[in-house]
Amino acid sequence: MSSIAGSASNDDKVNHYLSALTELGDILINEEQTGDVTRSVLRLMLGIIMAPKGAIFLYSKKSKVFFPTSLQGFSYSEPIMVNNHLIKSLEFHSKSFIDRKKSRQIKSSSFVDTVKSLDVEIIIPLFFRRAPLGVVFIGGKLMGEKFTDLDYNVLRVICNHMVKSLHNTMLLASLDKKTNDLNLKLLEQQTLFDISVAISSVLDVEQLSEEILWRSVGVLNTSKGMILHEKENSPILKISSAFNWETSKILLSKKLKIFETIKTTKKGIVFTEKLKSTIQKKLNENHIIISPMQTAKKTIGYMILCNKETRDGVVGFNSSDLDLLTALCNQAAVAIDNARLFKDINESKQFNESILGSIATGVITLNELGEIDSINGAGKKILRMDEKEVLGNHYMFLFQKDNEIIELIQKTEAHNQAQTEMNISFLTVSEDSRINVSSSPRLGLGGAVQGTVLTLEDISDISKVKNTFKRYVSKQVVDEILDDETKLNLGGEKREITVLFSDIRGFTSMSENMDPEKVVSTLNEHFSAMIDIVFKHNGTLDKIVGDQLMIVFGAPTRRDDDTERAVLTAQEMQEKIKDINKKRKKRKEKPVFIGIGINKGSAVSGNIGSRERMDYTIIGDAVNLGARLCSAAGPDEILISQDVYNSVAKNTPCKELERINVKGKKEKINIYRVL
Repeated sequence: MSSIAGSASNDDKVNHYLSALTELGDILINEEQTGDVTRSVLRLMLGIIMAPKGAIFLYSKKSKVFFPTSLQGFSYSEPIMVNNHLIKSLEFHSKSFIDRKKSRQIKSSSFVDTVKSLDVEIIIPLFFRRAPLGVVFIGGKLMGEKFTDLDYNVLRVICNHMVKSLHNTMLLASLDKKTNDLNLKLLEQQTLFDISVAISSVLDVEQLSEEILWRSVGVLNTSKGMILHEKENSPILKISSAFNWETSKILLSKKLKIFETIKTTKKGIVFTEKLKSTIQKKLNENHIIISPMQTAKKTIGYMILCNKETRDGVVGFNSSDLDLLTALCNQAAVAIDNARLFKDINESKQFNESILGSIATGVITLNELGEIDSINGAGKKILRMDEKEVLGNHYMFLFQKDNEIIELIQKTEAHNQAQTEMNISFLTVSEDSRINVSSSPRLGLGGAVQGTVLTLEDISDISKVKNTFKRYVSKQVVDEILDDETKLNLGGEKREITVLFSDIRGFTSMSENMDPEKVVSTLNEHFSAMIDIVFKHNGTLDKIVGDQLMIVFGAPTRRDDDTERAVLTAQEMQEKIKDINKKRKKRKEKPVFIGIGINKGSAVSGNIGSRERMDYTIIGDAVNLGARLCSAAGPDEILISQDVYNSVAKNTPCKELERINVKGKKEKINIYRVL
């Protein structure tokens, strides 16, 4: 009877275990999350073997610990630190189990302490193809019963199936993560593409900065942002655009260590509450991300974003955020640099067109094939043709009646040197037309010859002479001279004149660090403004020497208020310099300052030279003293002689200065500063 009963009992156990395995299959099939699998399997194992306590710890390769995933009957346990010895010890028993006695032999205090604190009886290592997945801890059975071989075998079978399931679940989780990461990356790439398309059509630098910042704030979902640009001549970073910031209270130096570090490494930085920096104090924010806007040649600025907002509130930035911001900044730097280049080119083009359109000299440009590709307004007037008649024609066709011009251009093409012909017939227009013509190589970037520049000056009638003379004296003076032809004869006369000298202070040293083109443009801007003022007050431009102007009042025509007009001219010139320097400051250029000297006295004025070429000029001691006063004047200073002071003191505030020695005078002279 007893054997029959025992047999029946064993059959019940087998059926119970088979039923449990069936349930295990359902668990492994239906449960998708790692935590759900381990909890269900642990509950199943403990139910089969009638044990009240158990735990499953899973291995974290990144953290190098076994962390408790599922516990039943045990209080919370700390993670178990993992070393190579522990892994090897567990791997050795991965096909069986470890009892309480054997666990004491494992050289891992963290592992042994956990076994002891949880009162563990059986330890089952979880390995998949020698890779650790975790460990199962089982407490004692109910009523103190001992574990049977059947218990061990069933637990091993369940654990083997769980290992495969865990491995697959982890693979799926890893695949899902990679898929999510890929989808996120694709989304980022699409976003970057959309932003690139959006900003590519914006050519205004300020508008572009606003667009880039707005989109960056949106992509990274931040509460604040700003774009900073470096200024060459300032230690302060300029805030070109800002979002949700009161910029008037923000002053950041490019000398801050953080900006110097970013500029050197060309890499952005993420700041958190734990990583403290001066920038956090200055901006009064903890969560900050900064990336440089880097072109191929230099760092043009920085983008700063603060406070990444989520459903859970403000969180810190991570490395993925920095990668995305870096990509955005790279696009922004290229776009902004292109916008600046476009602005410079456009302004240069407009300036050149304005200059060419305003001058009386005809300018015609030829390409490398000799075809005409541009002509200014004066050129069309001289040729008496419109653009349609000129553009696209070969110069040999356009000037087929004028062999001298054709030969001139051919000499330039052959020798790459400027050629000039004066006072020649211009049969292309008429038999009576006469011109001065020059031909010069047309140089492109790098100095390569890209064609020819032809200049035409119409000298056919008195109007041309009059226009030419206007370059030196005012319209009123020209009219007076041309009304009396005797004033164009050679010879001179002694007369009372007032002479004004103006000179740019320190221009020689300043120009040494400037490109030749910049030197010329600076002088042209200066002289254009100054000479306009001179002609406004009916002064005569005697000569331009370097950066110095010599202006005469009282010759070739005299007025009673010549000296007063000279002083007024000097005062307006100094005021005009202030306006010019405001424009130069906006262009990040150094300011210019002038010194002015004015003297009054007798001098010889007249035409000196030959009938073919003469110069109208003034010579004498009064002129020399005016030049000496100009040399003595400081920046923004107008110095006048005693004779000038006697004429203007009544209506012009002046301050007497210490007497000075000047070259050519034995005694010191009185000088005054115009206030």
